[in-house]
Order: sequence, then structure tokens, then C-alpha cells
Amino acid sequence: MHLGGPFGRRLARALLVAAALWPAAGGAGEWHRDHALVCSDCHTMHNSKGGLPMRYDDAADSASRLLRGAGATEVCLACHRGDRPSSSAPSVLAPSNWDPPGGGFGADLADPAHRGHALGGEPILPPEGSEPVSMGCATCHEPHGNASYRNLRDDPSGRGRPTVAPVVEQKVKAGEGRPGDVYLRANLVYVRGMSQWCMSCHDLLDAGHAAADPLLGAHPWDRALFNSTADFAAWRALTAPRVPVQNAAGLPAPDEGDQVFCLSCHKAHGSPNDAALIHADGATRLSTCQQCHNL
Repeated sequence: MHLGGPFGRRLARALLVAAALWPAAGGAGEWHRDHALVCSDCHTMHNSKGGLPMRYDDAADSASRLLRGAGATEVCLACHRGDRPSSSAPSVLAPSNWDPPGGGFGADLADPAHRGHALGGEPILPPEGSEPVSMGCATCHEPHGNASYRNLRDDPSGRGRPTVAPVVEQKVKAGEGRPGDVYLRANLVYVRGMSQWCMSCHDLLDAGHAAADPLLGAHPWDRALFNSTADFAAWRALTAPRVPVQNAAGLPAPDEGDQVFCLSCHKAHGSPNDAALIHADGATRLSTCQQCHNL
């Protein structure tokens, strides 16, 4: 095809405009942006390559949205299940007390009773929530990528609540350095917004937080860890792995501005413990509580 003349010039201009609008690789965006993922990793036009299905489950039927799996969660787990040698994506099926920060989902993703969020797709009523939510990977994460930490969506409940993705500082961002470093707890400083983001689904907790009184049945959050100089001294002297904290100034722990927030006690995906709780010593709930409540 000859690309000279007016058509060639229009095509060249269109390509230059597209290049200018396309985000630069290695920028501030999170995973699944730029060149970290291509369309055919998740979608297939005809579900056929060399006469063989292109779905990750080898099913011959086509799926909605041209996905390479029965649904969005199945496509996500094709890489994030942790059993594909060709994938560098972290596994989300290994519940943990520590790294990775998000923890992991239980073996039965459809069981709402397992120790974390369920991914069965059927609407379930969240603890301290007012409306059922259909949980899947794309409930919380934008599969096509965005500029937020871990591709987190605004308003994950989908109820139109004024919730924006939290602010989290990272020493190593997506697309920089070694991918494994991005997922280490030591790489992160939680700045603001995570508790409010969680309450997009767990919205009834807000009533307890308004009075900021744990005697009302809700542990306070986004509150200073310390009531005294002695409390901060104990936090600073702590030798065990510290639970996550929030710091509005973006300073790493230990710092006088450290605050307790949702992820100080719970893992986002799940943990081996009831209510997806963190056990700081890997065995007891008390080891987590006593990091703030020094006895």
C-alpha cells in the first residue's frame, strides 16, 4: 500500500497525536498500563489460535467481552493464581500475616465464610455494610489500569458514594526496578483515604467512628497511636514486625504522626486468621493488639 500523498500525511499526523496522548512507559501509573499488558493477554477476537481455544481454561465457547475466561475474576487468576511459570504476576491465593501487604484469598473463593473477601460473584452483605456487594477482582481494581495505588477504583461498592482511591506512597512504583520490590511492605507508606475507601462497602461503621468511642462497639481508626510519650517510646522501641500504620506526612514508621487504620488490623484480601486479622507474631491476636495497647 502506498502511504504517500494526503492519506499518508493524515495517517502520520494521527500516529503523532496518538503517540502524544499515550502515557509514557514507566510513568506514575500502576500495573496494567502502558506496555505492562497487551489486549490479547485478557481478550481474544475469535477464541482460536492454530485451531485451538485461547481461553485459559481451554473451553471452546466464547465468553462475554471477548474475555479469555468465564469472567473477569477467572482471567485475573489466570496470571495471579501463581501457577503459571511464564507469569511474573504475584499470587493472590496465599493468605499471610505479612508480605505481601494485601494478603491472599482462601482456597474456596466462593465461600463467604472464609477468612477474607470472597470472589464468588454472588452479592453478599459485607460485615457492617448496608447493601449487598458482588465481589470480584474488578470490584476493587480497575483491570485496564489507572494512576491509583494497585489500580484501586473509586467507590468500590458501586453505590455512588463519594469515595476516592487511597493515597499510598511507594519507594519503587510499578514499572520501576524489580517487580517483586513493589509488593513488599517495606516499600509502602499509607498516607490517607484507605479507611474511607473500605467504608464504601462497610458503611455502617461510620456511625461508631463519628463518636470515636470504642465503647460504642467500633474500634476507632485514623486516630493517633499514642496517648503519651511513653506509648510512643514503646512503639519506637518495638523490635517485632510492626503492623501497618497511616501517616499523613508520608513518613515511615516509627513516627509521632503514625495512626491506626483499617489495615493495621486486617489484611485486604485475607489472612489465615478470623476476620482476615493480622497476627503480628504469626500466632496470636494479642500480639497485634499490644503493639498499640502496651501492657
